[in-house]
Amino acid sequence: MKSLEFRIRKLHVNTDTDKRLQKRQPSRVYVNEEALIELTGTKDGGRIVCVERLSASLDEPPVRREATLWKAPEKLDKTVTQMYDAFRDACSYKLGEHVRITSLGGPLPDAEEVVLEQVPGQDGAAPNPLAPEDISAWEFVLAGRLAQLEHVFAGLVFKNLYVRGPEKSFSVASVNGRNTGNARYQDRKTTVRIATTASINNSQTERDPLRKLEVTGIRGLDTQINQLNHDLRYFNAPVRFKKKLSYRGIVIHGGHGTGKTMLLNSIASSGWGTVFRIQYKDKLSEIQETFQRARLQQPSIVLVDQLERLIDKDRSNRAAVILALCEALDTLAADAAAKGELPKVVVVVTCLDYTTDVPDDLKEPRRLTREIYLPLPDVGGRREILASLNLSVAPDQEQDLLRHLSEQTHAYNGKDLCRLVDEADSIASIRDYKTHSALPDSNIPTPPSDDAEQQQQEDEAAAPELLYHQPSDYHEALRLVRPSAMHDINLKPPPIRWDDIGGQESVKLSLRRAVRLSVESPEILSQYFDRPPKGFLLYGPPGCSKTMAAQAMATESGLNFFAVKGAELLNMYVGESERAVRRLFQRAREVSPSMIFFDEIDSIAGQRSGFSNSSSSSSSSSSSHGGGINVLTTLLNEMDGFEALHGVVVLAATNRPQALDPALLRPGRFDELIYVSPPDAAARRAIFASVAARRNMHADVDVDRLAEEAEGYSGAEIKGICAAAGVAAYDRFAAGGEKAIMMEDLEKAIRNQKRQITADMLMGFEAWERQFKKF
Repeated sequence: MKSLEFRIRKLHVNTDTDKRLQKRQPSRVYVNEEALIELTGTKDGGRIVCVERLSASLDEPPVRREATLWKAPEKLDKTVTQMYDAFRDACSYKLGEHVRITSLGGPLPDAEEVVLEQVPGQDGAAPNPLAPEDISAWEFVLAGRLAQLEHVFAGLVFKNLYVRGPEKSFSVASVNGRNTGNARYQDRKTTVRIATTASINNSQTERDPLRKLEVTGIRGLDTQINQLNHDLRYFNAPVRFKKKLSYRGIVIHGGHGTGKTMLLNSIASSGWGTVFRIQYKDKLSEIQETFQRARLQQPSIVLVDQLERLIDKDRSNRAAVILALCEALDTLAADAAAKGELPKVVVVVTCLDYTTDVPDDLKEPRRLTREIYLPLPDVGGRREILASLNLSVAPDQEQDLLRHLSEQTHAYNGKDLCRLVDEADSIASIRDYKTHSALPDSNIPTPPSDDAEQQQQEDEAAAPELLYHQPSDYHEALRLVRPSAMHDINLKPPPIRWDDIGGQESVKLSLRRAVRLSVESPEILSQYFDRPPKGFLLYGPPGCSKTMAAQAMATESGLNFFAVKGAELLNMYVGESERAVRRLFQRAREVSPSMIFFDEIDSIAGQRSGFSNSSSSSSSSSSSHGGGINVLTTLLNEMDGFEALHGVVVLAATNRPQALDPALLRPGRFDELIYVSPPDAAARRAIFASVAARRNMHADVDVDRLAEEAEGYSGAEIKGICAAAGVAAYDRFAAGGEKAIMMEDLEKAIRNQKRQITADMLMGFEAWERQFKKF
């Protein structure tokens, strides 16, 4: 988008051609050929441009109008422009003033709507309002005057017109909804409308009666839409406070499918102004040009969907794009400060997470500082969304079905609910097809009837009956359609039950209580706790079922299960590990009741003193140490907000509790420390018995004696013993011997299995427990 500055010089109208053009195309602006080519890239005239007065002071705000650019009929200097008196007077431009002309690209558009308003008389008095019965007559007269023009521009004045009563004058308030607009008038196609006095008074400082800038017709996001409309209202209504508002862009953020793009489209369809969209593939020059055009063609709306893709870290000119966005927002802020009112340029962007996706530079004051978070819909929101999707069930079944579906679709977003309804439609259609295809063929032609009325009744009776869906169709769809919020980081735990874990009764009791606490109402919890425990640390020797206990807890409780190994979070890219932790907690809050399970938590939550000594480490090791500190700090910050984590259980497991940073064990973080000890005699017997029930065991196998001989072994080691015995028995069977697993096989496997749990290891756990155990 090219701009040049010019000085206004008188345009002489001498020939008949000049007079005709002055009348029919009054918004022509002339420059010399060199300037025309530089601005538009062609010698051909007629391209649309924006003309802007360069004010000498802040007290004299710039005046912008759109025009068409042409080669001057006489010789001109490159720094001089000429324009007809009617256009210059409408814009209040004076001879000798300086203006900036900016190419907007393309030819003049067609005029879809021209809005006019009465202008004050010569004494400055407000015009008398038009009688309602006279408005259509005046619109007819004005349409006739406009039909004599080819180009119509905002600010054009028609003086001393007469229908009945005193003469009246009118000016063009807006063209195609913009008070700077210019377009090609189309007789009998362009809508001509007179703005009533009431609409002018209501807008007060607004000359052009704009459509209302607001979002309507979206259900399930009442709080967020009210907040958004409150922010949008400032661009369309005067502010009565002495201190004027500062400019700020709007960021709508939230998870996938929460309605971000839907809100952008709703803003775009409001009809308030020209809509500009910035796509993530746009070049830097295209982004800069879009903001310039939006600023010149006010009122306008700039929409950026998926900001995180526009400024992706893999983009080579990422820093330049961020700088361009900052400069564009700073320009709008400067306009607001200069004029004392917000420019009519609304900037709305979307992203997944305001905290991590919006760079700090764009969060500076008067840039992207207004954030609106779209959560996953709650029960009431899901019910509203489902109701808007028009469930095709019998009227007497609808309310019960809405209640059931809204209660059973936890963690579903709006798109998921649409998918659920579509899936139910498909299920109902397949069921209906199967039902009718199983019936005898009824499509046997019947002889025509001579009675026309009787034939009509027969045709109506033969018309297919419109059927309702069955509630079971939606129940089946609910089984098939899973919430997309759980697709990317949810790990479906193996179907492990508490019965699969031998012994460990105290561990099971603690974890079952943790589940109950996560789903208990805050009113009941407040009777027993100021801050109910949310964090539970499983510690003990390796192989003692800590991970299995977490999996059994997830399986038995039905909580949404988020599992991650601590080492997996130490991503090689700086900042990605911390982002993963924050997003993990955010997602768990959104889909609560849920459980976050950190396996091998010592790999990311080790003592910070251990991270600091990197003098003898390689550069890559130092980087990983720094990443460990950052991840630990982020984890501590997230766990500090446990009071806001109602419905979220945080569970962690470690073989090395001594390596954990003590900050994790402070009140409000991991409140309950659960020791998972090596299995006792009863637990060992239960493990052997469980294996025996599933394997081909010889009658001589003595489970009680095996439990005694396996003292000191972990649960994993006992399963390894059974596996080794099974290998020996299979080799014997393959050689033609005894088929079953014998007692001798198991005892030999016990003798060959080395114990990994030592006395020193157990003493270390006991010492740590005495230091940190809370109760």
